[in-house]
Amino acid sequence: MRSSSIFVVFALLLSAHAADAKPMSQKELAEFLGPVSAKKIAWTKTAGADFDAYSGRAQSPLSGTVNIHIGDWPHFKRDARSTTVSGQLGMFPVTWYRKVAPDGTITQEAVPKLYDLWKVDIWLVAKRQSDIDAMIAIVSTLPTFTQKPKPAASQ
Repeated sequence: MRSSSIFVVFALLLSAHAADAKPMSQKELAEFLGPVSAKKIAWTKTAGADFDAYSGRAQSPLSGTVNIHIGDWPHFKRDARSTTVSGQLGMFPVTWYRKVAPDGTITQEAVPKLYDLWKVDIWLVAKRQSDIDAMIAIVSTLPTFTQKPKPAASQ
């Protein structure tokens, strides 16, 4: 029962963020994507007080979603029913927590720390593991996961 309540609260928070989500400008999208084609995953961004949230919807022939929260979050709690899978996200080793729902939907989540700056919560949802794997391969090539962050501009 407690996990159901947590899920409902989490879903409500996500829906509130989704209402604030905006398509990214061409410049912002180009910086976020780097060499990745915008035709593979359609992205929106929500900027919070202490985090940026990116939501992506896979484009055909892939199916599924990917969500990335970067900043002074997450409050990730592993689901006891999940299994662990070692993997890579760009240049970062990660432990993925994978769970399959009764309807066959797969959720795979990791919480890598990028340098000493950011905490990242990334989770993917799809009906097929091949779609999850393909979306991970795409996201792994984003500059966020392949390059050190640019220094902040001096003021």
